[in-house]
Amino acid sequence: MTEANRNPVVLAFDTHPIQYRAPVFRELERQLPGAVRVIYENDRSVRGYRDAGFGREISWDIPLLEGYDVTVLESKSDGKSVRSNWWGDPRVDRIIDACNPKAILLHQINVRFSMAVYFAAVRRRIPLWFRAETQDRAFERSKIKECIRGIIYRLIYRKVDLAFCVGEANREHLLRFGIPGDKMRMARFGTPDPLAGLTSDEKIARRIAKRREMGFEDEDYVVAFFGKLIPKKDPLLLQEAYSLLPAPLRARTHLLYVGSGELDAELHRRNDDLQKSAGREVSHFAGFVNQKAISDYYLAADALVLPSRKMGETWGLVVNEALQAGCAAVVSDAVGCSLEFGTWERVRVIPVGDAAALATSLESLSGFPRDFTWAAKSMNAYTIEAAATALAAEIKTLA
Repeated sequence: MTEANRNPVVLAFDTHPIQYRAPVFRELERQLPGAVRVIYENDRSVRGYRDAGFGREISWDIPLLEGYDVTVLESKSDGKSVRSNWWGDPRVDRIIDACNPKAILLHQINVRFSMAVYFAAVRRRIPLWFRAETQDRAFERSKIKECIRGIIYRLIYRKVDLAFCVGEANREHLLRFGIPGDKMRMARFGTPDPLAGLTSDEKIARRIAKRREMGFEDEDYVVAFFGKLIPKKDPLLLQEAYSLLPAPLRARTHLLYVGSGELDAELHRRNDDLQKSAGREVSHFAGFVNQKAISDYYLAADALVLPSRKMGETWGLVVNEALQAGCAAVVSDAVGCSLEFGTWERVRVIPVGDAAALATSLESLSGFPRDFTWAAKSMNAYTIEAAATALAAEIKTLA
């Protein structure tokens, strides 16, 4: 930690480095050098860990701890990580007391570490800022559970001084449970765009190369699924919808799965049946692809499908990535970002589990020519820079 960063204006706490939040901290450092210091409970996403959804070891291949002021709490005893209590953590107390920040930024309140930070801020009467993806549409809940959940959120949010909304569903949730509009600012979810510096010709060349590598012809319609192959995300629905496509479109449609997970074997089994009927390979499986290599798969695709069930898809950042690459998209109405992108020209929203609606949507989108920039202007509100600028504006009022 440098002398310039010894007393940051804002302390931001998170459980571990996350590939779509770390770039925001990096951009904040560029805009307001030394104003924000980030404290992580651990760095498991950098060191590597077993992700149950992907069913494999994960270690992100992009820099998550570079370009901003960061401290990782790595205290261990007898080989076991130190765990916070819900109401306090001496490591957190020491850092807050040493830095004496003018505000504390939290990204969730449903884990021990974050609640320890929450109570530390409340005890010291330090303004508490909140930026999380929490919303009320992602799960089905019983009335009793919904009631208890509401009471807890109302109590916790009473101490929140400022909330940064990542999207419309999140804004609805915050309003519903007691945070007034004048205590909210929009800082929408965004993802880094690795394609931003490429020319159209370069994108075309990379698209053609990746499609040829996978055996796709120029006229093929490539419908892609990106993410964990798990029941929550319902990747099986693509294969059901494929069988419902009109014959001419079905003849040139290929399904591309980029990811891994427990449904991998079932997807392969169903693909064998589809292949026998079609007389060709229908589903193509790229496996898990890390961040540095994944952009070429988005360029190769024509449409993304995220048909998640109502099991916790609070946003769906693969949709952001696909739109940045100019793909069309179909999402279920359980996907959080459906409220953001659902009215856009090349985006369709379908009911959960509705294969017929998915087939109809894919047919309607197949008529659009591939265009890398059709969503570019609208995506300006969903960039890393836009989110950081919204946070920076409020930090300036403190400084």
